[in-house]
Amino acid sequence: MRSMLGVIVRSVFCLALAACHAPSQNPSDVTPAPPALTKIAVVVTPIAAWTPTPPAATILDRYVVRSGDTLGAISARFDVALDELMRINGIANPNALQIGQQLKIPVIVTRGAPGEKLLPDSEVVYSPAYASFDVSAFVNQSPGYLAAYRERVEGEWLTGAQIVQLVAERYSVGPRVLLALLEHQSGWVTSAVLSPNQIAYPISATERQGLFSQLSWAANRSNEGYYGKITGRLAAFRLRDRTRVRIAGNANPGTLAIQNVLAQLYGWDAWQAQIGNEGFIATYRRLFGDPNQFAIEPLVPPDLKQPTLRLPWSDGETWYYTGGPHSGWGDLASWSAVDFTPNDIAGSGSCLASRRLAVAAAPGKVIRAERGRVIVALNGGDFQGKGWALLYLHIATTGRVALGAQVNVGDPIGRPSCEGGESDASHLHFARLYNGQWIGAETLPLILSGWTILPTAAERAYDGTMKRGAETREACNCRDDPKNAIVADGGK
Repeated sequence: MRSMLGVIVRSVFCLALAACHAPSQNPSDVTPAPPALTKIAVVVTPIAAWTPTPPAATILDRYVVRSGDTLGAISARFDVALDELMRINGIANPNALQIGQQLKIPVIVTRGAPGEKLLPDSEVVYSPAYASFDVSAFVNQSPGYLAAYRERVEGEWLTGAQIVQLVAERYSVGPRVLLALLEHQSGWVTSAVLSPNQIAYPISATERQGLFSQLSWAANRSNEGYYGKITGRLAAFRLRDRTRVRIAGNANPGTLAIQNVLAQLYGWDAWQAQIGNEGFIATYRRLFGDPNQFAIEPLVPPDLKQPTLRLPWSDGETWYYTGGPHSGWGDLASWSAVDFTPNDIAGSGSCLASRRLAVAAAPGKVIRAERGRVIVALNGGDFQGKGWALLYLHIATTGRVALGAQVNVGDPIGRPSCEGGESDASHLHFARLYNGQWIGAETLPLILSGWTILPTAAERAYDGTMKRGAETREACNCRDDPKNAIVADGGK
């Protein structure tokens, strides 16, 4: 299945047996509200000033092939010789492009970003640094517009604090960072009186209106920078004025996350100020003090090993491997998720809940069970961002495992459906987190009942293979027994 969860901010072709889309948001569902009380923050020693002196360099940018593209047109668009484009991408036949294929594009970049740390990684993702942070308490003590804001999200009225919390959990992005971005761009946290434009577009005037959509966009772009560094997929920022800026090789993922969000909002001159001493980091410090007080390093141990996980359905049942490694939430995070479809799903367009049950891949505690989303913490605690956690998405409300339940391996989680965002057809989206960081199959192989799941060499989201011994399966938006059928057998 092709899952496009949260807010989709770039074009992605989806020819899916079951796909997830961004939930629609009606401007009439946004209700302005009066402010609450005040919150005082601490100002600490600022970061060093930045004087950019970058050398010119050729980087390999990435382009996702869309419907109607030809290699010749792409070559002309980016002013790269057709032969060179074919050589870099290992293409023998220029007429054999596939929609969704990623192409490497050589780009000469004459500007570079600074590498000084803005934020530790543990502050940018929803990590153990947030275990004791109460979003509602902070917002309710603040004097701004956010405190009494209400918005209808996916059929339910939520407060501003609840929206911040929901976006933080879904994208696994730190809520203090989201609050600081909201304050920096529009003053929602501390200002009681806002302009109509600030109310409609609290972060970006080019994105969909409403707090939920705006924060989801920012979280998605934050993940693009963070995981772009980890996976090597991000070589340069593309600023609002189309300026290209090479990322600093020594910058940590958390810093690149914030630089990337701001890159979408500002041109070159303004962006330099926004990532500098008096920009975003000054706003963050005014609200929360020194970000380094929240540092947990390393956030993910270099020798991290996956716990034993089984296929998330019962032995003897046949399910189909319909979506290879792709983003855990949104479309710009690490490729931590895979999609499986039970054999009783009729096909594209069927949103009937399956009669089959997704089951626990490992023992743990159910800490979230709502809106199609089930989170199981494997450490038995109550916080999503500490230790290993597993996401089971598109789980139907009826028959779903209870919040707070302790599950053992093989215990029922619930029935695959279309719940959780908007899905074209029922399927299970399964992903891993460790200390709040999405753990991509491209950085740590996903192993289920002895099957090792990896992306393909072509590096296309949703493509991938499953291998166990001499057996191989290939991800496919289809139900083809020899190609992508998997019978769970307890790892035998």
